[in-house]
Amino acid sequence: MMGKKKSEHYRGQLMLQIAAGRYFRPDIPLREHLHRRTFYTNVSFPFGSPIGLPVGTVLFSTEIAGMPTATLEAIDRLEAQGWDGTEEVLIATGGNELLDDIAYVMSFSLNRTFMRDYDQMRRLVLPEGRPVRPQGAPSLFPQLFASGQLINSGALDELKSFMDALLQLPRVDFARAMRVIRNSVDATRRAADDPTGAYTDLVAALESLSEDSLTMPTTWDRYDSSKRKIIDAALCDLDEEQATRVRSAVLEADRAGLKRRFIASTLAKVSPDFYRTEAKGTIRPPRSAELERMLSIAYDIRSRRSHVLENLSHEAWVHTDGAETTFEPSFQRVLTLAGLWRLLRHVLKRYVEAIPPEAPEPWDYRDSLPGVIQMQLAPQYWIWQHEHLDSKSALKRFCAVAEAIIDWRAGHNQGFDLTQVVEKIEKLVPCLPEGDEKTALIAIHVLWHQISDPKDQGSTAEGFLKKYALVLDKPSAIAYTTGLLSNHRPPAWTPEQWADLADSRRASRVRGKEAPLPPAIDALIQIEAADQLEAAGNHHEAIKFAANAVEECPGDDAVLLWEHRLISGDHDPGFDVHKFLFGKTAVEETAS
Repeated sequence: MMGKKKSEHYRGQLMLQIAAGRYFRPDIPLREHLHRRTFYTNVSFPFGSPIGLPVGTVLFSTEIAGMPTATLEAIDRLEAQGWDGTEEVLIATGGNELLDDIAYVMSFSLNRTFMRDYDQMRRLVLPEGRPVRPQGAPSLFPQLFASGQLINSGALDELKSFMDALLQLPRVDFARAMRVIRNSVDATRRAADDPTGAYTDLVAALESLSEDSLTMPTTWDRYDSSKRKIIDAALCDLDEEQATRVRSAVLEADRAGLKRRFIASTLAKVSPDFYRTEAKGTIRPPRSAELERMLSIAYDIRSRRSHVLENLSHEAWVHTDGAETTFEPSFQRVLTLAGLWRLLRHVLKRYVEAIPPEAPEPWDYRDSLPGVIQMQLAPQYWIWQHEHLDSKSALKRFCAVAEAIIDWRAGHNQGFDLTQVVEKIEKLVPCLPEGDEKTALIAIHVLWHQISDPKDQGSTAEGFLKKYALVLDKPSAIAYTTGLLSNHRPPAWTPEQWADLADSRRASRVRGKEAPLPPAIDALIQIEAADQLEAAGNHHEAIKFAANAVEECPGDDAVLLWEHRLISGDHDPGFDVHKFLFGKTAVEETAS
């Protein structure tokens, strides 16, 4: 697929795949920049030659004692030409994200630590000869933080294979895998200070790999016993066929639940090796008959932390000595942090292996580079662009035009030219059905007709307005906004019409379905409704709309004072709209 989807967001998550060249176009020159950093590690590899990885190279120091280091280097590759054919401005990324991703993958695959932060490394990896704290990181995760670790050629081969398979994943799956790797490695690094938080994050990482297709329903005899007793008691008056149907429905509903999805999907990714070669040398590894129940308990621990801030009991992490399961009073046998860590590493590797590799293809990756910040431009910098204007963008464009006019009249911008925009509107409107989108385009035309120089309006403007501007006489938020910002004054609306408009506007905002408007306009709609109802003698309803107005512009002194006077019976119907919108009264605006 050429180009990019707007719905894809991978900021800083694809650096390894980008550096590997998976998204480059043929015959486009590349800019290459070598990045090199020093990483501290608990691995001693003094006589090893440089290790070439699918992305990057690792060179271990020759130091045996103290804190060993490893030099990681990788070539940052970026296309020299943008997708629009122009020369690309960006020459290279900073390099930290690329090299950190290599270090994260190495830590995850090798179960050893590689990081650039010396102070953090010093806290996590205690040098040989010093006593290890019972609650310290080395005892929570065997090998990961223990000093003086060695690695063999088999582990390096596994690292290369894992990274190679990782790089060939579709970018959606690659981004998911990298999030799991980063978040889980970070969780292990803060486990000694926040064991429950680390436990929760490791469970969440496992859950992020859940797949509906792997979620199989449990059987009734394995269903939660406390729930099973309650349901069986309620089914005692039904015949066996009816009771079976109810139980089946309960199990199917349970399958759709997040907890069952997590447990079943995780179990489906556990291969026989987890209990065989991978379990060698571990302390009290989980047994297959217990794993389902332990996953259920792990999910409950995560929920308790997330929902009621309940912490993991000390029995689950203090004095575990690296064991993968331990006794915990509330649950009896549970997975420890070490057990979760090994299970997560196993499951992610199975996840990566199970996904068919995807061939490289050109893709515009620029928005996925680290350090890129997307910001919304002030309206005056883009509302004049007419190329992409259509009915789908009409409401957003109207809001932006309103904001730009407010800022212009307040003296915050130098103006803008909508000549080409209104010319396109004149072509679009006759083809559109009645609705807010059509009204918004007509309103933009009216606003430009009112604020622009006559020579900029074109010969067809007057005829267009005579034909379509009457739509702005009907009560609507768009019509009110147009009247506020121009000389187009619709006929007076009744208090009931104002109340309906303010009510519907508020309801649509609560649902998140509203057409966008500047906050000050939303507040003024509520103020006008309150003024109209107060004048009609409906004080109780007026107070309701006054409260809405305050909540549209929280903390605004002018609106707060106006609300206070209305509530106290000293209503001021002359709220200064000009000063509220433009920062100056009508007289001051005319004088300026």
